[in-house]
This record gives sequence, C-alpha cells and structure tokens, in this order.
Amino acid sequence: MKEQLLYRAKTLHSMGKYPGKICMNYRDKFNFVMNISQKKLSLFITTAEAGHITLASQILGVSQPTLTRALAKFEAELGVELFSRTTRRLSLSPEGSRFLPLAQRLLHQLEDAAEVLHSHAQDITGRVSLTMGSTVGGTLMPPMLKLFIRRYPGVRVGVVESYGLETTQAVRSGQVDLGIGTPQGDIAGLRCDLLLQAPLGIVYRPEQFRIKDGSLETLANLPILKEGPNSSIIDLLRINGSPIVSMMSKGIDVTSLTMQLALVQAGLGVAVLSALAASHPQAAGLEFMPLEPGIDRPVFLLQRNDRPAMPAIDALVQMILNDLQLESLRPEIRRA
Repeated sequence: MKEQLLYRAKTLHSMGKYPGKICMNYRDKFNFVMNISQKKLSLFITTAEAGHITLASQILGVSQPTLTRALAKFEAELGVELFSRTTRRLSLSPEGSRFLPLAQRLLHQLEDAAEVLHSHAQDITGRVSLTMGSTVGGTLMPPMLKLFIRRYPGVRVGVVESYGLETTQAVRSGQVDLGIGTPQGDIAGLRCDLLLQAPLGIVYRPEQFRIKDGSLETLANLPILKEGPNSSIIDLLRINGSPIVSMMSKGIDVTSLTMQLALVQAGLGVAVLSALAASHPQAAGLEFMPLEPGIDRPVFLLQRNDRPAMPAIDALVQMILNDLQLESLRPEIRRA
C-alpha cells in the first residue's frame, strides 16, 4: 500500500503537480471552485488513501505539522470537515467520503489540462531576470522557481539579490525584468501587484527569552538588533512612527537577514522581522511574536508598465500571481 502511494506521489511531483459542503448555494459553489487546486487535492487524496498523517507526510515529502496545517486550512476554506480525528487514527468524515471520488476525478481532469498546457510550455524560450532580497529569496521563490524551470525548461532564469530601495530602482531602470519586495522610493511607471501581507514581529530564542506579547513595553527591555538604514523594515517602522527605530540604536548593527538570524541563534539579541523572514530555514527553532500594535509588511511583484510582452516573462508573472504557495510558511502570513 505504502509503495503504491509513494509511486503516485512521486509521479505527481515529477509532473509538477503538488499536492465542502456537499449541498451548496451558488455562492458556496463559487467559493468551493476557487479553493480547489492540484496541490490541495493531492494533499487530501494522499492523506485519505494513506489513512495516517505521518505516512502521508512521508509520501508527500513535507513535515507532519505542515501537512496538518494545510489540511485544516483546506477544510476551513471549503467549510466542512473532511476527516474525523482521534488520538489513534485518522479517518474520512461522511462528507470526506463523498468528496474523495469527486476529488480524484477533479485531479485527473486538472492533470489532463496541465498536460495540454505543458505541451505549449515546451515551445517557450528566452531569459527572465528578477531581483529580490534574501527574505523572499529564501522562502517564497525556491519552490516557485523549481516549478517554473520544470514547466518551462527552455527558459533561462537569472536572480539578482537586492535590498530595500535597490529592488525598486533595479526594476525602474530596466536592469531586471521583475522584482519582488516592498516598493520604496519613486514607483512612477511601475505596476505593483500585491502578493501577500506579512506582519512584523519579534524573532527570538524561546529558551533565552520569555516573551508574552509584542508590545512596546516588552520590546523596551530586549536587546534588539539594529536594522540597516535603508531596509524595508526600517522604512515601515518609520512610516508608522514606531519608537522601535530608536530602541534599536544600542543593538548590534546588522545589514543582512542571514547575519540577523545567526546572531539571534547565538543569543546575541532579538530581531524585528516579518513573518516571512521568520519562515526562513535559518530561523528554525526560533519563535515569532507579532508586534502590538500590528504593522504589516506587504510584498509586491514589481514590473515596468512599458515592459514589452515576452512569453517567458509573462509565464513567470502568471505563475507568481496564480501559483504562489504559502503552506510551508508561518500561518500569520496572509495572501492578498
């Protein structure tokens, strides 16, 4: 049984596919369709066939907490419990049992549609250049670019690292085709599509600090690492008139995310970062506490309004806008 499920999951992955209410009114039906995707169907079907979260997570190659959160989110989106959970086993609910054959048919239909698109994708060639900081580069984009390159093998991709204002300037000047980040400075002539909102918060070692909330009173007693002067975090704090900027003045001056997380891991302070940065692999084992009052870091896809239509660039734009996956990131992050 496990070998058969493993073969099926590997087949779906090799093809670039990842893994409600039964009686609905028209609005329910619309929401139901909008919340269906190949990945969500694959997660549900594999878990249903495996009958166990641990086995399903091994087959799908994701962690058990990630799979549990993804399934719970799918159930919430559909407005129905698909599984009956006990301490010893996982079984389909009556609604889940009725939905399973429908989900299997839907997945096959989506696979057929993907094959039609894939045959067209083989003809797309060219080069795409994009720029982003290490926060986006270490979280959102690796799985996205992996899927893109698999789907469009004839397209060459170039990635340039940039921070804060540099990202906006690189897109405006035409140095790169696309940028992903928080716009800063002059955005005239740019199209900015909001992808997600990631709240700012405190990133810290739980064994070193006992932090009950993200209030200013709590922050005043913590050794806060100092952000670089042109970072998007500093820009957001200043725009919101936050006193946290002055609280950073005595902290170690750090200009890169990887160094910030390394210093936090070493116990040299806490960092004020977005929930997206707190999703970075280097943040493993660290805790995240959202600021109070809350401040969101918006993440946009940036491109020039006068950018010429190019099939390779257009394909990546559509994938970023439509296929961005947040399941492996911190739950505080909200899709646009």
